[in-house]
Amino acid sequence: MMLSLARRFVRGVYRALKAYGSYYTGLDPERPEGIQLEDPAPGHPERLCRDIPLTAVERALVRELEAR
Repeated sequence: MMLSLARRFVRGVYRALKAYGSYYTGLDPERPEGIQLEDPAPGHPERLCRDIPLTAVERALVRELEAR
């Protein structure tokens, strides 16, 4: 009984850590070969704004980040 409870707890912690790590690495934890996740889906805001030129504020931020 106690061993079963411990296994369920450890399995839950392991799954949570996999999900947490996949958020930061961009790897899909369900694919054993470790393939990177695809681009955002069609209609996603990041896909829609790729061809829009940066605003003056955004260009200033890019210059500031590149200077570091």
